[in-house]
Amino acid sequence: MAIERFVWTSHAILRLDQRHLTQSDVEQAIRGGHGGRQVNDDGRADWLIEGMTAYGVRFEAVYDHPVGDDETTACIVSAWRVDL
Repeated sequence: MAIERFVWTSHAILRLDQRHLTQSDVEQAIRGGHGGRQVNDDGRADWLIEGMTAYGVRFEAVYDHPVGDDETTACIVSAWRVDL
């Protein structure tokens, strides 16, 4: 089942602003890459995804899915830029 809805933690919203990322970039990365997601080993969230902004900036995000029993919803916990 496809992810249709996103819930954002206050921490994630704060980090987006600080790191010059957009909700759209992160949501698009999760929708497009959910099938290839990685288990997040650090414990802050279930899954880790990599993405790239429209300007070519690489980032990672961690999120939980499903949210409760809702397979159509993901909860984004945090996101950050990946500098090479």
